[in-house]
Amino acid sequence: MLKGLVSIIIVNYNGKGLLKDCLESLLTQSYREMQVILVDNASTDGSKEFVEQYYPNIKLIKLKENKGFSGGNIEGLKHAEGEYLMLINNDVTLHRDCIRNLIETISPLKEVGIGAPKIINYYLNKIDSAGDGFSTILKAFKRGEGLEISYYNYQEYIFGACAGAAIYRRKMIDEIGFFDDDFFLIHEDTDLNFRAQLMGWKVLYVPSAIAYHKVRSTIGEMSDLAVYYSLRNSELVRIKNVPLMIFFRCLPAYILGSILDLFYFACKHGKIKIFLKAKKDALKLLPKMLKKRKYIIKRKIVNDSYIYNLLSPIYEKSFFITKAKKFLKK
Repeated sequence: MLKGLVSIIIVNYNGKGLLKDCLESLLTQSYREMQVILVDNASTDGSKEFVEQYYPNIKLIKLKENKGFSGGNIEGLKHAEGEYLMLINNDVTLHRDCIRNLIETISPLKEVGIGAPKIINYYLNKIDSAGDGFSTILKAFKRGEGLEISYYNYQEYIFGACAGAAIYRRKMIDEIGFFDDDFFLIHEDTDLNFRAQLMGWKVLYVPSAIAYHKVRSTIGEMSDLAVYYSLRNSELVRIKNVPLMIFFRCLPAYILGSILDLFYFACKHGKIKIFLKAKKDALKLLPKMLKKRKYIIKRKIVNDSYIYNLLSPIYEKSFFITKAKKFLKK
């Protein structure tokens, strides 16, 4: 592990059209101590050949099958040499000072295991994520999603970071583990955020670090794939990580949230089959997740009140407005 080095992992699947902007934004970073690793999930669109031809200095990992976001990053981690690990989506570009501002902010704060930049929607020039929150319906959400970029300009400790663009202290990853390969994609970062909090690590939102996200350029906002893994994996996060006291305390909100999910995905968007399949498959994984839960809860070092105080009530203004806008959107 090289001190000060940032190992950047990009997972790609048939994203050739996105790679140039993403990779060029890395090459122009003001922070130069970088190792760039691109993991290709068996693309068939010429992505691998494009990287080999135009970016020969990037470490290219060619997988023989699509291992998803979780599996791809796990493969990338095997080749990472840095003291810090930064994950970015192939549809993300970074402001030239993004990595420098993250490193300079979190480096002296040894309790901080994760740094979250301000992620801006590339198309709308509005906030995509000011880090991640976790609500009392026991589900993660993007803080500030859809708000003007002038909001959330203060540095603060938060629940989690969106792995579409986030930095991780390697010491933390070595201690608590990395992504859960069973997630494949979506909410694997929520699971990691929760484990970090349970084991005493902090997450810091750094608004001076800016990333731009071409939102849903890869899997689509309401695709069957996105809906399935969002619904299934949100249940896996709860099963694995939520302490029982918090679950029962949040039970009324969780029930309400589940009813709203049913209406939103199944009724409003006609995804009833996907909704039921996601919940059914989550139940199939219950024994495996409970085994993982036993290990996680055994290593928890913070009390339940600490975790509960990190949660956002459903009536919190920013959470309520964000969800209401999405719910009412055609």
